[in-house]
Amino acid sequence: MVRKICRQSRVLVINPNSNTAMTESMKPVLTGIESSIMTLEYWTCPTGPPIIKSQADMYESALHCLPLLLEMEKDFDGFLGACYADHPLVRLLQSYVGSKPVVGIFDASIFAAMQLVSDGSMFGIITTGMAYETLLSQGVTALIGSTDDYCSLFGGVAASGIGLEDLDIKQQATAREKIFSATRRLLQKNSGKLDVVVMGGVILSGMETWVREALVVELGADKAGKVKVIDQLVVGALTLAALLRSEGLDMVDYGLALR
Repeated sequence: MVRKICRQSRVLVINPNSNTAMTESMKPVLTGIESSIMTLEYWTCPTGPPIIKSQADMYESALHCLPLLLEMEKDFDGFLGACYADHPLVRLLQSYVGSKPVVGIFDASIFAAMQLVSDGSMFGIITTGMAYETLLSQGVTALIGSTDDYCSLFGGVAASGIGLEDLDIKQQATAREKIFSATRRLLQKNSGKLDVVVMGGVILSGMETWVREALVVELGADKAGKVKVIDQLVVGALTLAALLRSEGLDMVDYGLALR
């Protein structure tokens, strides 16, 4: 049982890689999420991988992060793991901090997608590098299990190939085309049954508009308008706020995380 916190809670948003620019990119996305429930503070791991591209990178970053986070644990009431992956740090931190909530943005987005998906439809993930197609697919299976009822909801993962170099303003046209291509591939994977898209990578924040444009091109305006696009960071913060209020996840207004 998560303890109920009456005062305003201090939440640490954790970037488990050592890229400070990525941490800074999270702040405008989460502006407005702070409330009478919580204030957000941000932390970047000072050492370890500058970007996480593999399972090995995840374990390495967890080794760098965990001792430092445990030194700060007493100063915070909750933790948001801001890496879009089934990152071992989330599970490790959960095991050490007792009743304090620890939410990974990956976990939060999948639970939200499962609640938002319509009968007979599927949710899918648009991610960054090709390696994440396998990593995230495995992560979804680990999270929701392999029963037919749940697996039938998952429409797969499509990599965009977006990297840090694509964040340059001069690369916007290239980045947009990569998102268009990934959206088309995701629709093909589930034969057009997609009605929830999760943005699966912190560096994709702000690119939801391109997904929407691609959906209109591929599906037409009417059908595209029915597809829900989830902001991974916002849904993580909303989930954490609910846990700090000792509310169940069925009480989260996931509509606030749609873009």
